[in-house]
Amino acid sequence: MSKSVLVINTPKYCALCVLRSGVSHPFCRVNNRDITDLSIRPEWCPLKPLPDKMKLTGVYGREYFQSNGKMPSYKIGWNQCIDEITGGE
Repeated sequence: MSKSVLVINTPKYCALCVLRSGVSHPFCRVNNRDITDLSIRPEWCPLKPLPDKMKLTGVYGREYFQSNGKMPSYKIGWNQCIDEITGGE
């Protein structure tokens, strides 16, 4: 089965989440779990932050690659992927 990504602004706590449902009995619509405290974002929250972009330093000598450093083309591709997901933000 293929995967999908939904990009939303990450809420600070459950009360602000667009994926929350129910008023008197709130629950998370993503994983169908009851929310006991709307003022926090629980550990089981399915929302995960995007990874950071990788820094391009411009210096990639033999020592860098011997220490398992990533190729510049890998970093450029990684950063382009993050840009595509976020719409360039």
